[in-house]
Amino acid sequence: MFYILSFFFGASIGSFVQVIATRLNVASIIKTRSKCLSCGEALRAYDLFPIFSYLLLRGKCRHCKSSYGISALIIEAIYGLVFVLLYQFMMKGEASLSVSAIWFVYYTLLFITLGVIALYDKAHSYIPVSYLFGYLMLSLIVLVKSYINEPSFLIIVAPFAVALPFLLIWIVSKGKALGFGDVILFFGVGAFFGLAQGSAVFLISIWAGAIFGAVKYFLTEKSKRKNMTIPFVPFIVFAFLFVLFTDIDLFSIASLFA
Repeated sequence: MFYILSFFFGASIGSFVQVIATRLNVASIIKTRSKCLSCGEALRAYDLFPIFSYLLLRGKCRHCKSSYGISALIIEAIYGLVFVLLYQFMMKGEASLSVSAIWFVYYTLLFITLGVIALYDKAHSYIPVSYLFGYLMLSLIVLVKSYINEPSFLIIVAPFAVALPFLLIWIVSKGKALGFGDVILFFGVGAFFGLAQGSAVFLISIWAGAIFGAVKYFLTEKSKRKNMTIPFVPFIVFAFLFVLFTDIDLFSIASLFA
């Protein structure tokens, strides 16, 4: 039962994340009603129920029958799965109910922030500063908690060490290979995970981006390959979630090649 509730709660969060990413810097997130982008007709509450509304309407507007595209369904399903995994992840802990509730709110805010950053970067090749700052603050909360529990110089160094390769790429390429927002993202990765797991996020995001880029390159017409761009933030977010839920680190990755 809790798995089902977690899935649909996550799907609702995924729907909300899409609304934020679409309206950010364009329209009010709260005051503006959702509407069909083709006919402009306002959508009712029953048109916005995660997963079910899309399936019942077959991904089309109730009024003009224009297609919404499948991306909305995919994002809702991904968020549903992420929150099922979050439920499993939190069940492993031995924290009290009140502490678990606080961390659940924390992870919900973190996943909303990561989702908005990823979707906005995918659409505009730009990371919204306000959400990047929010992500950084959320990451630093974990760093402070880790340092209080076990004071270590490595905990302080980790954000800088994980972000350093991307800072060097940014400097050498003069910001053409990647944006400074990517550097800040990896600083947050190091703050959240530490050096070993932060390095795992680094490797997995690079590999995932490279595989996707290679596939896209060969599927793209030769005349369009020169101008082909690939947003990197979605792969950072994918790697972030993968490491969080699998608990993999640099040493376990290295053992695969030993």
